[in-house]
Amino acid sequence: MPAKHEEVRRRVHPYQESLYDVLSKRWIFVGLTVLPAIGLFAFINMLPMLWALTASFFEIGALSPEWHWVGLENFRIVLDDGKFWASLFRSTVFAGGSVALQVTAGTALALLLNRDFKFKRVVRAIALLPYIVPTAVLSFIALWMGNSRYGIVSQILHQLGLIEQFIPWYGSPELAMFAVITTSSWKFTIFVTIIVLARLQSIPSSLYEAATVSGASAYRRFVDITLPNLRGVLFIVVLLRGVWMFNKFDIVYILTKGGPLNKTTIASIYAYRMAFDQLNLGRAAAVSTLLFLLLLGAAAVYFYYFEPSEEVRVE
Repeated sequence: MPAKHEEVRRRVHPYQESLYDVLSKRWIFVGLTVLPAIGLFAFINMLPMLWALTASFFEIGALSPEWHWVGLENFRIVLDDGKFWASLFRSTVFAGGSVALQVTAGTALALLLNRDFKFKRVVRAIALLPYIVPTAVLSFIALWMGNSRYGIVSQILHQLGLIEQFIPWYGSPELAMFAVITTSSWKFTIFVTIIVLARLQSIPSSLYEAATVSGASAYRRFVDITLPNLRGVLFIVVLLRGVWMFNKFDIVYILTKGGPLNKTTIASIYAYRMAFDQLNLGRAAAVSTLLFLLLLGAAAVYFYYFEPSEEVRVE
């Protein structure tokens, strides 16, 4: 039996070596490891993008399987629609306000969590909670908290004497956008905190020690050491959060559905209504294509002027 096993081993061993030699080739190794990921990315992201780009040149009814070629007519109609430009402005306001609040609060929270204090882990867990809660769940919680009759936000402000009567945060044309921006920032601020905190912990402590020995105040240490090291990360964070918040749909739709009086009808909700209220998929695809081109151009300009890739250093 041992001799038979040895014969089998010798027979299999050359095949193993041949297989190893084949798999060791660089192009085969890259193909087996990278191509599946690229294929999955293309299937999930690229195919829908190509479908939307193609659909933007056709008139497509939601209840009809036929596509009718219209060329650039969908783009012309959308660009002539004042509601589109109004929704674009609201998207800019929503994205700009959300990014400003998220970056400010997220950086402040990261600076706090970078220090050693009692219950630090508890604070980290509480700060992370809104981010891991599903958007739909958090949105409904926010609706209950901002309810005009029994919401806890108005209840606290009323007991503190800051308001005389309960406020419909998501039902007031004047306050709806502010409420949506605040709620989205409550949800996504921790993303900024995680990125900034990771960069803070990579700054050599010897820099702060040398500055302290030199008599630098806490403000000077922040301006001369912390802020320059955070600049590259903040550039990347602003770009990512700006793109994501500009395209945000779910949290705004759940909170206000674009109301009241269209005060929170951002571009993504405008495209949604075009597709599912007016049943015009081709025109909705044109809106999505225009938003994609707008963000692509804005990102190119951002990278050209700020060069965030040059600011980020790996130490």
